[in-house]
Amino acid sequence: MDDRKKDAPSAVAAALGANVEGQDVNGQLNHYHSPRTPRKRIIVKAIGPDDQPFTVSGQVARVLLALVEAGEAGITPLARETWSLRLWDHVRKLKNRCSLVIVTLREKHDEGCHARYILRSTVTIFEVISD
Repeated sequence: MDDRKKDAPSAVAAALGANVEGQDVNGQLNHYHSPRTPRKRIIVKAIGPDDQPFTVSGQVARVLLALVEAGEAGITPLARETWSLRLWDHVRKLKNRCSLVIVTLREKHDEGCHARYILRSTVTIFEVISD
Protein backbone atom coordinates (compact mmCIF):
# COMPACT_ATOMS: atom_id res chain seq x y z
CA MET A 1 0.00 0.00 0.00
CA ASP A 2 2.84 2.42 0.84
CA ASP A 3 4.45 1.85 -2.58
CA ARG A 4 1.22 2.82 -4.32
CA LYS A 5 0.96 6.05 -2.30
CA LYS A 6 4.55 6.96 -3.09
CA ASP A 7 4.03 6.50 -6.83
CA ALA A 8 0.52 7.92 -6.99
CA PRO A 9 1.27 11.39 -8.43
CA SER A 10 3.50 9.97 -11.18
CA ALA A 11 1.03 7.20 -11.92
CA VAL A 12 -1.84 9.69 -12.15
CA ALA A 13 0.20 11.99 -14.37
CA ALA A 14 1.13 9.05 -16.61
CA ALA A 15 -2.50 7.98 -16.79
CA LEU A 16 -3.39 11.51 -17.89
CA GLY A 17 -0.74 11.34 -20.62
CA ALA A 18 2.20 13.20 -19.06
CA ASN A 19 5.80 12.14 -19.40
CA VAL A 20 8.60 12.53 -16.86
CA GLU A 21 9.46 16.09 -17.92
CA GLY A 22 5.94 17.31 -17.13
CA GLN A 23 4.78 17.42 -20.75
CA ASP A 24 1.88 15.60 -22.26
CA VAL A 25 2.15 13.41 -25.34
CA ASN A 26 1.77 16.47 -27.60
CA GLY A 27 4.68 18.29 -25.91
CA GLN A 28 2.45 20.76 -24.07
CA LEU A 29 3.34 21.65 -20.50
CA ASN A 30 1.29 19.70 -17.97
CA HIS A 31 0.46 21.92 -14.99
CA TYR A 32 0.22 18.92 -12.73
CA HIS A 33 4.01 18.49 -12.87
CA SER A 34 5.10 21.85 -14.21
CA PRO A 35 8.53 22.92 -12.98
CA ARG A 36 8.54 25.71 -10.42
CA THR A 37 10.59 28.77 -11.00
CA PRO A 38 13.26 28.98 -8.33
CA ARG A 39 12.71 31.66 -5.72
CA LYS A 40 15.51 34.15 -5.36
CA ARG A 41 16.98 34.11 -1.89
CA ILE A 42 18.39 37.34 -0.61
CA ILE A 43 20.97 37.79 2.13
CA VAL A 44 21.83 41.18 3.62
CA LYS A 45 24.93 41.83 5.69
CA ALA A 46 24.82 45.06 7.65
CA ILE A 47 26.16 46.95 10.62
CA GLY A 48 23.55 48.03 13.12
CA PRO A 49 23.49 50.15 16.23
CA ASP A 50 26.56 49.94 18.44
CA ASP A 51 28.58 48.91 15.35
CA GLN A 52 27.38 45.30 15.68
CA PRO A 53 27.40 43.35 12.40
CA PHE A 54 24.39 41.20 11.60
CA THR A 55 23.07 39.11 8.73
CA VAL A 56 19.44 38.58 7.75
CA SER A 57 17.97 36.59 4.89
CA GLY A 58 14.75 35.99 3.01
CA GLN A 59 11.73 38.16 3.70
CA VAL A 60 13.38 39.73 6.74
CA ALA A 61 16.18 40.97 4.48
CA ARG A 62 13.66 42.38 2.01
CA VAL A 63 11.91 44.24 4.82
CA LEU A 64 15.22 45.65 6.06
CA LEU A 65 16.07 46.92 2.58
CA ALA A 66 12.59 48.45 2.24
CA LEU A 67 12.89 50.18 5.63
CA VAL A 68 16.30 51.63 4.78
CA GLU A 69 15.10 52.79 1.37
CA ALA A 70 11.86 54.32 2.71
CA GLY A 71 13.61 56.41 5.35
CA GLU A 72 11.27 58.68 7.34
CA ALA A 73 8.29 57.76 5.15
CA GLY A 74 8.35 54.22 6.53
CA ILE A 75 6.56 51.22 5.09
CA THR A 76 3.08 49.79 5.55
CA PRO A 77 1.61 46.32 5.04
CA LEU A 78 -0.71 47.75 2.38
CA ALA A 79 2.23 48.96 0.29
CA ARG A 80 4.11 45.64 0.70
CA GLU A 81 1.22 43.21 0.39
CA THR A 82 2.53 41.61 -2.76
CA TRP A 83 5.60 40.11 -1.08
CA SER A 84 5.34 40.54 2.66
CA LEU A 85 2.13 39.17 4.07
CA ARG A 86 3.53 38.99 7.60
CA LEU A 87 5.29 42.35 7.75
CA TRP A 88 4.73 42.72 11.51
CA ASP A 89 6.57 39.44 12.14
CA HIS A 90 9.55 40.43 10.01
CA VAL A 91 9.74 43.79 11.81
CA ARG A 92 9.58 41.98 15.15
CA LYS A 93 12.50 39.77 14.12
CA LEU A 94 14.55 42.82 13.14
CA LYS A 95 13.80 44.41 16.51
CA ASN A 96 14.52 41.35 18.63
CA ARG A 97 17.37 39.65 16.77
CA CYS A 98 19.21 42.69 15.44
CA SER A 99 18.40 45.22 18.19
CA LEU A 100 17.03 47.72 15.69
CA VAL A 101 14.76 50.54 16.80
CA ILE A 102 11.69 50.49 14.57
CA VAL A 103 8.77 52.76 15.47
CA THR A 104 5.22 51.55 14.85
CA LEU A 105 2.62 54.23 14.06
CA ARG A 106 -1.09 53.41 13.75
CA GLU A 107 -2.85 54.99 10.78
CA LYS A 108 -6.58 54.95 10.13
CA HIS A 109 -8.06 54.33 6.70
CA ASP A 110 -11.48 53.42 5.26
CA GLU A 111 -11.36 49.73 6.24
CA GLY A 112 -9.88 50.24 9.72
CA CYS A 113 -6.28 50.92 10.58
CA HIS A 114 -2.83 49.68 9.71
CA ALA A 115 0.69 50.10 11.00
CA ARG A 116 3.49 52.19 9.52
CA TYR A 117 6.98 51.02 10.43
CA ILE A 118 9.82 53.55 10.49
CA LEU A 119 13.45 52.57 11.03
CA ARG A 120 15.07 54.84 13.63
CA SER A 121 18.37 52.99 14.05
CA THR A 122 21.37 53.76 11.91
CA VAL A 123 22.00 50.79 9.64
CA THR A 124 24.86 50.49 7.18
CA ILE A 125 24.33 47.80 4.56
CA PHE A 126 27.64 46.59 3.21
CA GLU A 127 26.64 43.52 1.19
CA VAL A 128 23.50 42.24 -0.54
CA ILE A 129 23.66 38.73 -1.96
CA SER A 130 20.94 37.50 -4.28
CA ASP A 131 21.07 34.06 -5.83
